[in-house]
Amino acid sequence: MNSNTKNSCVGFVSIVGAGPGALDLLTLRALDRIERAEVVVHDRLIDAEVLARIPPQAERIYVGKASGAHAMPQEKIHEVLIAHARQGKRVVRLKGGDPFVFGRGGEEVLALQEAGLAFEVVPGVTADSGCSAAAGIPLTHRGLATSVTFLPGYLADETAHLDWTSLARPNQTRVFYMGVERLARIAEQLIAHGLSVETPAAIVRDGTKQTQTVLATSLQELVRLAPGYGPQPGLLIVGEAVALSPHFDQTRVQIPVKPQAPVFTAADRSSLRRIIEARRDMRHFVPGAQVSEEVITRILSAAHHAPSVGLMQPWRYVRITDAALRASMAGLVDDERAATANALDQRGAEFLNLKVEGVRECAELWVVVLPPDDGTVFGRRTMPRETALCSLGASVENLWLAARAENLGLGWVSLFDPQRMSDLLKLPQGAQAMGILCIGPVPEFYAAPMLEQVGWRQGRAMQDLMSENVWVK
Repeated sequence: MNSNTKNSCVGFVSIVGAGPGALDLLTLRALDRIERAEVVVHDRLIDAEVLARIPPQAERIYVGKASGAHAMPQEKIHEVLIAHARQGKRVVRLKGGDPFVFGRGGEEVLALQEAGLAFEVVPGVTADSGCSAAAGIPLTHRGLATSVTFLPGYLADETAHLDWTSLARPNQTRVFYMGVERLARIAEQLIAHGLSVETPAAIVRDGTKQTQTVLATSLQELVRLAPGYGPQPGLLIVGEAVALSPHFDQTRVQIPVKPQAPVFTAADRSSLRRIIEARRDMRHFVPGAQVSEEVITRILSAAHHAPSVGLMQPWRYVRITDAALRASMAGLVDDERAATANALDQRGAEFLNLKVEGVRECAELWVVVLPPDDGTVFGRRTMPRETALCSLGASVENLWLAARAENLGLGWVSLFDPQRMSDLLKLPQGAQAMGILCIGPVPEFYAAPMLEQVGWRQGRAMQDLMSENVWVK
């Protein structure tokens, strides 16, 4: 669906269906719109691999909804889309599944039409189609299911709005979106209106992903065996055709999807290289700015995916949220800078001119900590502390790159007297504070490393940093 409604000073809105989860189920048109977006307004259930295709410079706005918790009211979402489009931007409204199947895409279309804005709707593979196929459940099948009905699970709370008698008739498939939370109520109503307790039924969670699970059995048993409602999205499918699934009656059995290592494209490599080359050690931050909890979770996840010998994961991050503690840390940094300036003799004054504003002004202040040795021997029989430091460094590097991909600056503040910081944070015996991370929005990213810009030092040429077989000066 396209609208050519024009307004001379506005951009364009693409309402895009991201499919049921897996990146390779994204349509080519959807991928094109995502990769060219300037603003992306996205829901909760968009897979991380799909979100990774958003350009690093694009603005991300999270508007996710969970049961009883909405990040932003629907009317406000309309306002956000309209406001950014009127700034002349390419806006993508990214939704799970298909925008017009329980996605409230129709409401957003009406709002854009009323505002006189140009837009399009990019269809996506629906959750019911993707999840049922991945679970081996045909939604229709000759002799078993001649019709299929799609319903939102929350309607089970309002029995007057559902024709349970019709839904209880045989030879049909019923698909309840987000129906796991109300499974007991749905089963109760269907059985009360004549559906057999032995009717095949299934719950498909994390559909089409490697983490997908299927629980398929009779409706009565499904109520007894189903896991409690949780953050994983779940699709409830009830009908005779469920019995054709290879998972029917094999409760608590995970779908045998063979994990496959991702294969990266030239575009992926180019994006990664851009992030690496654009990363800077930042010293100037936007005062009073904030970083959303969703973004913090993503960059911490990147840090946690760092390699470590023996899977020791010898890194810890202490997030500083107490204003008095931040002030104390800033005082320690000032003391250490003064001591460093004294040690630099003639360059001391020049060193002090390199402003360090991040500790006081950054949105997020974290301390990187090397935890006490846990006694792990595997893979590091010798030089255990040095090996742990290498792993910790890899974690920080992952976090740094992830922050830059989120268009956040990150600055590293070294600790010349780590014991004072360790005492301030009440670290346990054997733990050591290794550095301070200043994270947050910045006025602008440096075009080149700051130390090069101010003439403090020039980076070495790449060919000078590697030798072959023997050390070469």
